[in-house]
Amino acid sequence: MSSHILLYPLFLPLIAGIACLLIPRKGIKEGLSIVVSLTAFILALIIFTAKELVFTRPWLSILGGINFSLRSYHFSSFILVFLTLFGFLICLYSAKFMSGRKRLREYYAYLLWTIGASSGAILANNFILFLVFWGALALLLYGLLSLGSYRLATKGIFIIGAADFAFILGVLFLYKLSGTFQMNQLGPISLTSPLSISAFILLMIGAMAKAGTMPFHTWIPDAAEEAPLPVMALLPASLDKLLGIYLLSRICLDFFRLIPNSGLSILLMIIGSFTIIAAVMMALIQHNLKRLLSYHAVSQVGYMVLGIGTGIPVAVAGGIFHMLNNAIYKSSLFLGGGAVEHRMKTTDLDRLGGLAKLMPVTFITFFIAALSISGVPPFNGFFSKWMIYQGVVELGKFGGTGNLWILWLLAAMFGSALTLASFMKLVHATFLGTSSSSPPKNAYSSPKEVGLSMTIPMVILASLCIGFGIFAYRLPLRLFILASVPGIPSPAEWMGWWQPGLATGLIIVGIIIGAIIYLLSKVRLFRESTSYIGGEEVSPEMKVSGVDFYDTVRNFSGLSKIYEAAEKKKLDFYDWGMVVCKAVAYILQVLDRAVDYIWRGLAYLAVLGGKGASFLHSGILHTYLAWCLIGLILLLLIFLL
Repeated sequence: MSSHILLYPLFLPLIAGIACLLIPRKGIKEGLSIVVSLTAFILALIIFTAKELVFTRPWLSILGGINFSLRSYHFSSFILVFLTLFGFLICLYSAKFMSGRKRLREYYAYLLWTIGASSGAILANNFILFLVFWGALALLLYGLLSLGSYRLATKGIFIIGAADFAFILGVLFLYKLSGTFQMNQLGPISLTSPLSISAFILLMIGAMAKAGTMPFHTWIPDAAEEAPLPVMALLPASLDKLLGIYLLSRICLDFFRLIPNSGLSILLMIIGSFTIIAAVMMALIQHNLKRLLSYHAVSQVGYMVLGIGTGIPVAVAGGIFHMLNNAIYKSSLFLGGGAVEHRMKTTDLDRLGGLAKLMPVTFITFFIAALSISGVPPFNGFFSKWMIYQGVVELGKFGGTGNLWILWLLAAMFGSALTLASFMKLVHATFLGTSSSSPPKNAYSSPKEVGLSMTIPMVILASLCIGFGIFAYRLPLRLFILASVPGIPSPAEWMGWWQPGLATGLIIVGIIIGAIIYLLSKVRLFRESTSYIGGEEVSPEMKVSGVDFYDTVRNFSGLSKIYEAAEKKKLDFYDWGMVVCKAVAYILQVLDRAVDYIWRGLAYLAVLGGKGASFLHSGILHTYLAWCLIGLILLLLIFLL
């Protein structure tokens, strides 16, 4: 197979994106984006079948010569497969969801360019080329977010740009350590010197900001409210996670040697555990479907960082597997939320309810994805979390940190329980319960299921949630994950007694038995009666929805002030950064004015001096001779005295 095939996933979306900008007719750009993204996916599958491909051409003559070097190997090519798959599904979904909206030519151009730039970042074999694609992704993020709000886009690129600056410094430090920008020539560097530790931390900041780890997450909930939902399904839900965790994995596995229970390992596990708990606690109290999903998109990154941070092969594999699983079910959840918004014209949970009968496909796919993210067996989310749990328990054998591994395990398991509680609220409020307020005026009076172009992506993703759970070892682990992580033990050592096929069969049998008991018993025979409320007419506001299930959490001792500060954005480091920037700008403005006044004063004195001196120059010869005589006398006095 020719290595030139590596160029097509990069440049095909680039050319198609330019064409989308130039095509004014409706329908053509939508079809073009679907065809090109599907072609990129097929090319990615072909690349995946090759063991390794390397494309190299001379590029820059600086620093001894830098090549335009692309490389696909097992890890990068499997990421490329799913990256292009999500791109195709989002393009297909957008054809209906985005219909009739403004700036569609820009939207599809940005979408295709994002797929191309992401493919380039995955395949790049040197850091200079990687930074070109990585920087392009930051600019494209700004473009996609600007479709919702320029203020939001500015916030997003500020956070990502600051982290990318740290990443560039890390690349320079890494070059100082290794003497090369070629990724495949970097051996694992020991984290023993201040320079290597600094390089690791700076590179880690860039990767975690891309993945959306706390505290680099604050643009994501804001983006969920204002940006188009397909953008959320593409970036924070899938592509950003694939890119960020792919980079973090390579930092910990290929570029450096991360030792379990070392200081940097503990730092990663602290960040991961904190992200899990803090984000899911924020999700519990949200009243907007999109904000709730966005906080879960942040929370799930914590599991990936925790797994990779352990340095234990099974947990690292679990973190990478969870990266893939999260991209699948989180995209499905955002697309399901988009279907609800498309029909109801709102994502306010107080205005939703009872949509399960009206939108059955959306409900079923959303429910499957909700069970997956909650870690309920036999869905895919359970298996990846199980591997992370196993790795954290294995971490206890290394010693050196006492029983800290128990804290990491409790954080992961407690976070999973809170995730399930949060989605019980969300599913009930959106699909099962009744709304506590009237729907918006522009909502459909009788909502129905969305069209095929929107349901097909949701069904595909929900099917992957089931298939990657039931056949976890046979499909994703054996085909994609295990070959990407060195030192992984045999499956018997970490699967234990867990058999997904057997568990699935038992669950199905249990459901069938429960259904038979329900149908044969009298429990379903009940009498309905109208409640007496003093003659008042029942309004939506009088009904109890599931929105306020966990509002009492706000009143817990110590949490109320934290929630209040978080909702007022007092914990948003971007806002604090803006305050600092404004303060610095004000100080510089004051100093600038002071310097300006000083210079103006000096100029004014110079003008006055000039005017005063001009009176001494009258043009009369006798006056000049007198001044010469006075000067001569003064010189004589100076020399004589």
